[in-house]
Amino acid sequence: MPLPPSPTDPASVTSELKSRRPLILILDGLLVLLVALSIFIAMSGGFRAVVLGVILSARGIWRPVALALVIGAIRLGVAGRAPLFMISRETRRRLCHRVYRTELDDVSGASGSRSIARTVLAAAGICAVCAVLLFPQLRHMESVPDFGDPLLSTWRMGWVYEQLRGDPRRLFDANIFYPEPLTFTYSDSMLLPGATAAPLLAVGVRPIVAYNLLFISGFVLSGLAAYLLVERLTGSAPAAFVSGLVFGFYPYHFEHYSHLELQMMQWMPLALLAIHRFLATARVRYAVAATICVTAQLYSSMYYAVFFVLYAAIVMAVLLLSVRPAWRRMLAPIAVAAVVGIVLAIPIVRAYSASTKIKGERGINEVEIFSAEPADYLRAHPRSALYANYTLPGRRPERALFPGLVPIALAAVGMAPPIGLARVAYTAGLLLAFDGSLGFNGVSYPYLYQWFMPIRGLRVPARFSVLVALSLAVLSGYGARRLLDRSRSPVARRLTFAMLIVAAAANPWPVLDLRPVWPEPPPVYGALAGARHVVLAEFPIEDDFVANTRYMYFSVWHWSSMVNGYSGYMPDSYDRFARSVRGFPAPEAISALKAKGITHVTVNCAFYRRSCPDWLERIDAVPDLHRVADGRWQGSVVRLYEVVK
Repeated sequence: MPLPPSPTDPASVTSELKSRRPLILILDGLLVLLVALSIFIAMSGGFRAVVLGVILSARGIWRPVALALVIGAIRLGVAGRAPLFMISRETRRRLCHRVYRTELDDVSGASGSRSIARTVLAAAGICAVCAVLLFPQLRHMESVPDFGDPLLSTWRMGWVYEQLRGDPRRLFDANIFYPEPLTFTYSDSMLLPGATAAPLLAVGVRPIVAYNLLFISGFVLSGLAAYLLVERLTGSAPAAFVSGLVFGFYPYHFEHYSHLELQMMQWMPLALLAIHRFLATARVRYAVAATICVTAQLYSSMYYAVFFVLYAAIVMAVLLLSVRPAWRRMLAPIAVAAVVGIVLAIPIVRAYSASTKIKGERGINEVEIFSAEPADYLRAHPRSALYANYTLPGRRPERALFPGLVPIALAAVGMAPPIGLARVAYTAGLLLAFDGSLGFNGVSYPYLYQWFMPIRGLRVPARFSVLVALSLAVLSGYGARRLLDRSRSPVARRLTFAMLIVAAAANPWPVLDLRPVWPEPPPVYGALAGARHVVLAEFPIEDDFVANTRYMYFSVWHWSSMVNGYSGYMPDSYDRFARSVRGFPAPEAISALKAKGITHVTVNCAFYRRSCPDWLERIDAVPDLHRVADGRWQGSVVRLYEVVK
């Protein structure tokens, strides 16, 4: 005997409900709109706008919620339990199947061993593209884009090496901003990149050359790590190679061409690779590998580690909600990995926690300056040869976030329905990263700032966009695979692959303007060799504190304590000192030097903008300053004085 028709199936809906269909559709539309508006107001705090002279304002959720309840009650009376928008369950299933199929994406990873030959070939290809794009840098390995952060990073790299071959207990008490403690924590200490460069410095490679070798390695290793991740996800080495180029040379690299630590992106794709393998196998080694990669990212770039933890949590949550693994098998490996991560992170976490008591947390006003706006994703960085003159003007520091057309197009192809689980997960990560990069202009960051303590130590939310880059790179891999799979012949496939390589390599094409760095410091620092308890004040001291990076660079050859310095945080004590010696060599400036405990003073005429002979004559006339060394550097006089107590 056939079953009676379901009252909730539009195919069996009564003629009365059919006649009410337009009204039901209107009520359903209003209900969805009001619910969405309530959620938006709850998360963003509401809005106020003027349209055609009419003020539209929504500051609280109670009105839309109350109106939604009224609309819901009316809809219930009019349509009963009829499905939303009168769409049957079977129709919903068909629509869902056209958009999403769990089996399409192999998130568990392909079985079998990875081809070492393919990986080596991919690495060689990435190196070749790197050689083309960074050819000006490879030709001038003793040059940098500016004398700010590159010299700061060279000093940080050298300081790590110096501590590794000496007493590492002084690691976080660097030689700048004397006598302030924990000065190495005033910016990202990038301990792992510094340790990586130690062998180069040990065999006598010039510091700035070692810096550039490490800097360039960030491009190659980031691309190779993305290749390994996407090859596992898509099962296509050619598509993964395109993803490697997208991530390894994403325009963000060139927006931050002065920041060594921000080139160290390779640990994030490797951590995701380990996470995927862990979710597929529940093995301890993959959980521990993921933790080690996250910790390595922490020791390479603290910004990325903090942002990546949030990003990985979203990606994992989507995967776990869909596959519903056996939790009992996973708890023990997760516990082991957590213990390993805590043990490895303790040294740097303790140092930076102690430093926070000195520096304080980043204020909201400071963070707002570096919070991106959606329009910043339509602004290319000035080094972009293709897009710099054709995107929105009005760039702000660290907020030129345009990814280029190629990653957007490939990701769009990859996201065209139907899609699978992995693409849903990385789309969720993309949305989080995009919103996170908006900082206080977004939805999630204000809550993260309030409840997630590590966020409060970060100044630049726009750097969250590195995970927009990673998401686009993964989705681009799916897009490249789709295009390659639709090639009808081997020749067409090879031609498509070649075109994808050219497009991915051309998209970030940079214009690099480089400045040569002095290969040697002024000769007067040789007089400090072996001297103990030296405290330097280096003149001229300028209002532009970034100029102190040149003195930090020189200290790589002597490592004496110095009152000068530059970092992400400038202590008030240095600002007060700089003001007190502005009239050097006036008597009050000499008194300030002695009060600070300064033992020696350098005077470098190459950096002095006025008549240096007159200045030197006045300095030589001061009885409390004894000339120790005299030399010439860059065609100008440089002198070292001892402060007579």
